[in-house]
Amino acid sequence: MTLTNIRQGDVLTVRVFKQFAGYSWANNYEVEALQDLSNPVVSLEALVTRIANLERPLHISSVIIDRATVSTYVPDSLPYNPNTLATFPLSILATRTITSGALPLEICLFVRRSVNFGRDGRLLYRGVLSEADVTELGLRAVLTNNAISAFQGIINSWASTGLGNDFRFVLASGLPIPTSVRPVTALQVSERVVIKKFNNRYFRRTP
Repeated sequence: MTLTNIRQGDVLTVRVFKQFAGYSWANNYEVEALQDLSNPVVSLEALVTRIANLERPLHISSVIIDRATVSTYVPDSLPYNPNTLATFPLSILATRTITSGALPLEICLFVRRSVNFGRDGRLLYRGVLSEADVTELGLRAVLTNNAISAFQGIINSWASTGLGNDFRFVLASGLPIPTSVRPVTALQVSERVVIKKFNNRYFRRTP
């Protein structure tokens, strides 16, 4: 497949790149087309905008959502085909305001990608948490109840429109084509705080 000819059931990878104070990182999403797309360029632009609308109110306002890439699930280098990758410049500031100090980028918000069968997935967002969002329980760091409620409220508000009619979030696995595609039924904020070193491979995303 290519991005110029997207059919129902095709799986795409979306990467959203963030920047802050000279650091950059990305979050990775897998989406499935829910119908044949007659105008893929317009549909992909809308997809990127909708995912940016999810991330923007989660991240602290000094974080820049720099750009997003959309690619076919199959690696684009085997062989290389320029029609399997699209880049969408964004360069927009996140919008979350905080009243206390920002926590280091290594301390991440954990959002569970719930599915009906098999293991759930996860999203780890850095550049999100402040000192007021985190407390201690049993000698480990957890989110406060207020923080859980606030973050879940942001996600639930976004989910009222979500990705629209053309795409849905999925968990996909298998190479070179996905042999397992499981729809994501909900995004659920976990009380757990996850610590990942800045060079952790989870955040290293090749554009």
